[in-house]
Amino acid sequence: MTFLNPFFLFGLLAIAVPIALHLFDLQRPKKMIFTNVAFLKEIIQQQSSARRLKHWLILLSRILFITFLVLAFAQPILDPSQSKPQASGAAIQVYIDNSYSLQNESDQQSLLEKASGLAQKIPDAYSASASVRLLTNEFSGNDWQYHTRDGYLDQLTELDYNGQSRSSYDVSKRILSSASKDSKSQQDVFLFSDFQKTYWKDLITSKPDSQINWHLIPLQNEDVLNIAIDSIWLETPFIQAGKPNKLFIRVKGYGKGKRETVCKLLINDVQISTAGTEIVGGQETITHFDFTLEKNSAYKGCIRFDDSPIVFDNAFYFTLNSAQEIHVTNLSQSGSSYVSKVYSNEQLFVLNAYSYATLDYSKLNQSDLIVVEDYSRSNDAIIQNLKQVLAKGGNVALFPPVNEDWASWQEFLKQLNIGVKPTALKDSIGKQAWYLKFPDTDQPFFKDVFTDKSKHLAEMPFSIPLFETTSAGTVLLQYQQGGAFLTQVSSGKGNIYVFSGTLQDKLSSFQRHSIFVPVMYTIAFNALPSSNQLYYRTSDETVVLKSSSAQTAQVEVLKDSLRWLPVQNSREGEIVLDLPDEIKTSGFYDVKQGDSTLAILAINYGRGESDCALLTRDELKTWAEGKVNVKLLDAVNQFDFADELKSLREGKPLWKYCIILALLFLLTEILLLRFLK
Repeated sequence: MTFLNPFFLFGLLAIAVPIALHLFDLQRPKKMIFTNVAFLKEIIQQQSSARRLKHWLILLSRILFITFLVLAFAQPILDPSQSKPQASGAAIQVYIDNSYSLQNESDQQSLLEKASGLAQKIPDAYSASASVRLLTNEFSGNDWQYHTRDGYLDQLTELDYNGQSRSSYDVSKRILSSASKDSKSQQDVFLFSDFQKTYWKDLITSKPDSQINWHLIPLQNEDVLNIAIDSIWLETPFIQAGKPNKLFIRVKGYGKGKRETVCKLLINDVQISTAGTEIVGGQETITHFDFTLEKNSAYKGCIRFDDSPIVFDNAFYFTLNSAQEIHVTNLSQSGSSYVSKVYSNEQLFVLNAYSYATLDYSKLNQSDLIVVEDYSRSNDAIIQNLKQVLAKGGNVALFPPVNEDWASWQEFLKQLNIGVKPTALKDSIGKQAWYLKFPDTDQPFFKDVFTDKSKHLAEMPFSIPLFETTSAGTVLLQYQQGGAFLTQVSSGKGNIYVFSGTLQDKLSSFQRHSIFVPVMYTIAFNALPSSNQLYYRTSDETVVLKSSSAQTAQVEVLKDSLRWLPVQNSREGEIVLDLPDEIKTSGFYDVKQGDSTLAILAINYGRGESDCALLTRDELKTWAEGKVNVKLLDAVNQFDFADELKSLREGKPLWKYCIILALLFLLTEILLLRFLK
């Protein structure tokens, strides 16, 4: 403890005055003569003892009154800690976590506004020559500059929320990158944050740099319930105009409590449906919307709900693309078959039918689905085109030929990595044994094929097998005796559908049965691009887009008047974009190449910012214990915070306590004189 005015300590000599008054009674006693004092002796002794105690208590009160009064004028202070802020010529760093979680409120004020108000008091604890560096989650070029007091205060007035979130490692690395290199001095750093566990959990296991005076100011409120959409998905991966579909959403409650909310589905800014649900903190709830798109087009979708005080994640954006045209190529001996008739009756399909003699090889690799019938010759051009289609995610369907050139057919399948072996039955004799079994409706392939899954078709078709597939795959249709009729084999990013029977009428009734159309349609639908995501998040690093264009022009990402040129890589039928770091706001973004729009991206905030779990003050206090360069400061209000900063610089003043104690002992003296008889 030290004194700001130590010369006032000479006033302690005034203690001698009450001592002298009590040792030398200046009032001369009067003598009174009594005839008999024997009866008064005991009373006199008792009064003398009580009077002596009273005098000693009064003396003690006067001494303590004078002592604390003198100490108050001397202004005692507790010695400031070793990590006190530097008084002059200091370079200070202030980090303010301006992520969206600071929309939470305390005392009817957002935590970000509170942080800004408290941060304004920091320069007051330093001299006018001190410079301040303000850091936010943007990590922009301005973060490297130190400013005067006025420049720093101007920056605080422009402070706003940012969609980027930073971990404790990122923040400390950014701070240390511009910290003072002078080993004889320590730089002061102030951290304003709510200390979300998602991003700050590694702090309590880290070791702070010894050249930095770390001052942690937690901005926290009582646990609140924050509602956010965790994920969405479609019941059917492709959307057809005029046909109903379902959009499922998983809603999660972060924090504590329970609340009912209504989620609204908007498509192209028109409300389509609503779904009410009860949200409980720490739990997930799944609900869904029913919707139908009127025409084949791209749609902008949004799910909205009311939730406060954290509102940044109250909207979830996504895109809906109704099934685009599916390019189907049918190869057969004559160029016309049952397959061609199936795909020519639906506008969704763009059919190219060729015979092997009139085949246009340039159109093959542009197909989403290639159906090969009655082909057994080895042709490298066809095989290479089939492999290219499979590599980019397309499908291939194979119907075997009816001929004796088994070796050529086996060699053709071998080049596609399909293993087969011959079957014993070669003609239609005993065809009743080769009827197909009703399919398993729980398989994803047949998910939407049958309206009533409890009713089986009265009679399934027959098809005489010409071979057996030995490659590992999923059996979709099988014979009643257990052999495989239709097998799905993965290849590249696509699938090969291998039929063991032909489409000739004398050997099969499959092509004339009602199940033929949905099976062929589903094979085509499964060839739709799978990289067309409903949404992305700001935490995603790359975006994959389908592109049939051969252009190599730079792709641009646009939103309103903003424009970015992302890093892009082109590969077969795809463009891979690095999501720019500057995109940290949820909403819709257009991806353009030249004058054409490749896609519309729906981007949402990352999940971590919605999680309200925080490092508690006790956890931070435990981590700071024993670390002389780490201090945990209270953020009650600006006035108290300014006093705490002053205490760090000058030490804790005790003169107020001395005044209180002096008045207390003066009151004690008055009470002793008044009431102690």
